Parts: sequence; C-alpha cells; structure tokens
Amino acid sequence: MASPDSSFIALRHHDEYHLSGGDLYFLVEQYHFRVHRYFFERESTFFKHQLATPASPGEERQGTSEGTAIVLDHVTPAEFARFLWVFYNPKYSLYDATVEDWIIILKLADRWCFPEVKNLAVRELEKHLMDDIERIVVYQNYNVDKHLLVPRYAALCARTETLSLAEGIRLGMETALNIARARECARSPSVAGLRSPTSVALPYEEMHGLIVDLFSISEAADSASKGQENGSSTASSSTTAKNASDGDSKPNGKSTNSDKNGRNSPITGTGRRGGRKS
Repeated sequence: MASPDSSFIALRHHDEYHLSGGDLYFLVEQYHFRVHRYFFERESTFFKHQLATPASPGEERQGTSEGTAIVLDHVTPAEFARFLWVFYNPKYSLYDATVEDWIIILKLADRWCFPEVKNLAVRELEKHLMDDIERIVVYQNYNVDKHLLVPRYAALCARTETLSLAEGIRLGMETALNIARARECARSPSVAGLRSPTSVALPYEEMHGLIVDLFSISEAADSASKGQENGSSTASSSTTAKNASDGDSKPNGKSTNSDKNGRNSPITGTGRRGGRKS
C-alpha cells in the first residue's frame, strides 16, 4: 500500500464527503475523503479484513488520519463519491440514479466485496431499459448471477438478425459462440433439411433450458440469484425474450429494511451513521 505524498500534488478535502464525524480516511487521486468506517467494516468482507490488520509498533493504523489515508487506485473521485452516495443518500429509500451511475456502483461493489450494495445495484439496473448486449457485457464483467442473463441470451437467440462482428467482440468469443449454437438449435429445419434463418421453433421453457445447458448455468447460481432478483423489477425491452419466444417477465416489488435509527434503506441492515490501497 502506497503512502499518500502531498509533496508533489496539492491535496484537497472532498467537498461532499469529508465529514467531520468520520473516522476513516481515503485518498483518491488528490482528494481526501473522511467517512464512517462502520459501513466498510459491516458491508465489505474485503475492507473488514483490511481494517482489522494491526499497525506495526509505533505506527498509526491505516485509515485513521489523513497521513495514513487508504489510497484507492483505479477509481476516480467522482466514482467513489457516487459509491458513497449509497450510504449517505439524504432521500433514504429513494435511490434515483442513472444507468451509468448504477454501473459504477456495481463495479466498485464487486471489486470491494460489498454484496448488499451489489444486490441493490443489480435491482436498480433491472428497472432500467438497457440494450441486451450492454446488459450482458456489464453483468459478465462484474460477476452478476448468470440466471439474470438467461432472458437476454434468449432474446439474442430469437431475434432475426445474427450477431454482428462488433457485438461478438463486445460479448467475447465464448458467449458469442454459445449464442450462435443456441440460435442454430432453436430454429426449425426447413423442407430441404436446413435451419430456418427466422423461425424460432422452441417455446420459451425449452429455450430457457437450452440456454441454461449451453452456458453451463448451475443450480448454485440459481440459488445465488435469489438475492439479486428479490425485490427487483425487470425493465421491458423491445428485444426481450418474452416478445421473441412467448416468455414472461415477473417484476417483484422493492422491499426495504429499517436501520438502527429507524430509517429505511434498500440495503439490508444499512444504517446512516457510524461508518489499503485497493
């Protein structure tokens, strides 16, 4: 872990997240953040382990002052501020953010092992319209449960157009090849024994099973998806598998939990108070 060095750049307090009651210090580029370690110890197994590391004799523990601030690499001050907004949102249970914001939150929650924040980000993304290719790429990049991608894979299999070269590159070779195989299996043979380029023969249930088999999606992943799907509302799209293959999308209502101060938060047990180079 690198030590912050103010001799080369002018360090500044972040305008919004340098809190007088904070007891955990971070340095992101030239900005000091002062927040509550409570959130990081409770929500993140990664930071819980890092913050439990004792200091060497005669030294301060990491993160207890600006001089020992935890340096966060590969994240911008704006991205870290958006991540912190999840904990300090003044509207409590109203989490109004853009798709781009939720993707940033998902990325950092996955990187730093904040499972409940990750679940929140997925639930919120499920409410937004996204291109099927974009959603697949985002969910694959940040290890979202594969069962949430089954209807998106199915939509790509059922659409008339094959994957373009650009789409295949974005998806990656393995995903693109599996979709191509599923498209072939899903289409009816014509009179000449060739597959129809447009007619999808499989009902939604069989298409679902085909996708699960080709992508090797396990029952363990299905169990894990319960937490990510619970409380989510799947956004409709012109390219959904339901429209293509007579499937159904069943949105669920968003539930909240109250924190220790009686305020509602969609992150399980998240309160509003209390709270290494990564």
